[in-house]
Amino acid sequence: MKDKDYDFVPTSKNRSSRHKYGLTQYDIEEFIASLEEEDIIKGPEVDRDYPDEELFIFKKEIIKDVKFYVKVKYKNNQIKIISCHEDE
Repeated sequence: MKDKDYDFVPTSKNRSSRHKYGLTQYDIEEFIASLEEEDIIKGPEVDRDYPDEELFIFKKEIIKDVKFYVKVKYKNNQIKIISCHEDE
């Protein structure tokens, strides 16, 4: 992915998981790029904050025995990464 292709929402939960596992921004980009249809657990779902927009929720192992929860949507020709953190 190129910087212009996505927008990563810097929530404390996203940052905390990234730091906990020593993941770089590049690691997260590669992980997001590796998501496949079979990783979708919900979606398309209506975005509760923007009801005219849809989002997708994924769960996938990012590191051995560590599954991440990912919530994304496609908006303005960009992937908006709303959540990308350890699954709870």
